[in-house]
Amino acid sequence: MKKMILNISLLLAFLILFTMFLKQFNFIIPESQSVNGKLFLSQDKNIDNSYVVFEYNKEDYKTYTKGKLFLKKIGCNSGQYLEVTNNQVFCDGTIIATLLDKNKEGQILPKISFCGIIPNDKFFALGEHLYSYDSRYFGLVDKKQIINTARRIF
Repeated sequence: MKKMILNISLLLAFLILFTMFLKQFNFIIPESQSVNGKLFLSQDKNIDNSYVVFEYNKEDYKTYTKGKLFLKKIGCNSGQYLEVTNNQVFCDGTIIATLLDKNKEGQILPKISFCGIIPNDKFFALGEHLYSYDSRYFGLVDKKQIINTARRIF
């Protein structure tokens, strides 16, 4: 009987500690196929990860309104050379994306035009899907908009 009470006590203690452990983590399940991955772990924004969660503050587009949270990769960062030419986006001379003329519905897309070094407080947000709505169409993102970084789990 004492052994059973001890086992139940240990199990309860484990469950309490495990629940406290899980509350420390925020998981992100992307709502679109913009990035490759089904589950991400949200981390402190001071942790250097290639994925960031940021608040969209550009003009409304389809279901994307000011305040919506985006999960994207940092395609090109502050201090790097970004060039958009012939519907291709280059970061430090390496092609990172292609600009589309129209979206899936046939609507004309706005396009970024930039050639130069990205300022210290900005970055180029990039989805990993051809039809991702990202900096190719709404421009550079201010680092102040970053809420957290994210690490892809799978």
